[in-house]
Amino acid sequence: MGCSLFLAVLAFQNVRFAGRLAGGAIPPAMQIINDAGPEQAKLLLRHFAWEQNRFYFTNWEMFQMPVAVILALFLYLTTDRRILPPILCGLMLALVMFEYFAITPEFIYRGREADFPPGSLAFGAEARAWVLTEVLIGAEAAKLLIGGVLASYLFSYRSRKVRRTRESVDIKLSPLRG
Repeated sequence: MGCSLFLAVLAFQNVRFAGRLAGGAIPPAMQIINDAGPEQAKLLLRHFAWEQNRFYFTNWEMFQMPVAVILALFLYLTTDRRILPPILCGLMLALVMFEYFAITPEFIYRGREADFPPGSLAFGAEARAWVLTEVLIGAEAAKLLIGGVLASYLFSYRSRKVRRTRESVDIKLSPLRG
């Protein structure tokens, strides 16, 4: 969950930084920006930032799939074979697979199309890319929400188990004390 949040902040900062760089770059970079033209340089820097983000998200989704399977198996074996933790983990895996196979390829295609808009048609391409971005944000938010429910369940499960263990030890020791 922490890595997902970190990646979201990183993606936001990448795009933001690309816009700021064109105005306050070091002198050799400013020379290149001036030669290319500030608007063209901003367009290229923005494209590069979005390409980085698309690369990060694709690899993060690929990494999450095997981790989710291993986590589901681990949860099933360590939580007295309770079914809720693996189901929650499975829901998170389903969201990752939905992102990776259904949304991300279209997001990459539409994002690249929107990076270099052809004249007045720019709004349509950008609008489609933003809709896909919103779907990805929604899937990530749902994943984080499910992960939060899973974490709270596991913490409460552990505290209940520790409490039961203490109570059983106290019951076993009470005849020895009396």
